[in-house]
Amino acid sequence: MAALTIFLHQLAATGVARNAIAIAHHMNAAGWRVALVTVKPGGDLAEQAHGLDHVVLGGPHLPRKLELLRAVPALRHEIERLAPDVLLSAGNHAHLAALTAMQSLPAGTRPATVYRISNDLAHNAATGDPLSALSIRRLIAHRVVRDATRLVLVSPHLAADPLLTKALVSGKAQIIANGVDVDHVRARADEPCLHPWGGEAIPIVLGVGRLARQKNFASLVEAFAQARAQRPLRLIHVGGGAPAECERLQELATKLGVAADVAFVPRTSNPFPYFRAASVLALPSVWEGSANVLLEALACDLPLVASRLAGNAAEVLGHGRYGVLVDPYDPAEMARAILTQTDPASVVRPAGRAAAYDRSRALGDYQALFEELACFATERTASR
Repeated sequence: MAALTIFLHQLAATGVARNAIAIAHHMNAAGWRVALVTVKPGGDLAEQAHGLDHVVLGGPHLPRKLELLRAVPALRHEIERLAPDVLLSAGNHAHLAALTAMQSLPAGTRPATVYRISNDLAHNAATGDPLSALSIRRLIAHRVVRDATRLVLVSPHLAADPLLTKALVSGKAQIIANGVDVDHVRARADEPCLHPWGGEAIPIVLGVGRLARQKNFASLVEAFAQARAQRPLRLIHVGGGAPAECERLQELATKLGVAADVAFVPRTSNPFPYFRAASVLALPSVWEGSANVLLEALACDLPLVASRLAGNAAEVLGHGRYGVLVDPYDPAEMARAILTQTDPASVVRPAGRAAAYDRSRALGDYQALFEELACFATERTASR
């Protein structure tokens, strides 16, 4: 029986975790011995990993980067114990820990290693400082590319990075675009929305994601305030993040006079009832890999406003055919788009666009990749 180990930080309600769990269940059903290895226990999506082997490395509560690096010896031990044919590092955040653990293994015992490139390597930043975070990320990226048996890019737009372009041309990288389980999302969306605004007639603008610079929710609050001046609207944000960032956004909403119409909801394992209750989803990110929330909104036939810089958003929305694209740094343009998408006379709906991103295709591609690598590893072992 072939074996797959999937490594990530935690089973939190993130796109990385949702995809990792989906891959794990699919490969388990295909007859593989699958283990999910995380640093932290629990998580919003832990219940969705029911029936899977879930190994927790543990350790004290620290910032995520430190937790991951501190877990390297334990990860190395688990790789040796589990002896997988293939190790999948599920998201960018996990790659440094995974490759460090792999480097300390004897060459003949290392599994084929797949690094899933889940986000923009440059993070939409530019600086000449050789010690900047961007430069450090680039150094790590070069090590990841060198160490990988295969790279998986979650969106075609990521291949524009010169480092990944070279890997793609050489055959070391391939594109497996993110997908969505349409039936699952729609079934979960039919569950009750517990927020009191969900049953009222005032249109809801929905933002989903962790409160971080990447997600650019301050611009959304500003855009909402401008749109709210034109007609009654409400804004709900669903997702976790630093308390200081939530406080900053609440202060901004107060300053703009819309605090009574803005609500922050903690991260939840099932955000989809909010999709059903909303009139439009806004994705103001300044960078992304491939935003799962965009695909989930398509599955709910929810009108969309998306940043042109949010990964492959332009491609997903057919360059404006299935939703409205905006400059994330222009709140006025975003406000006009919100008004367009909350007006029945002008709304641009996604129609059946979700079908183009059915998750079963992506899962089949992962299975084919893992089977290829496992077969290669078996042949290599037999030849020694």
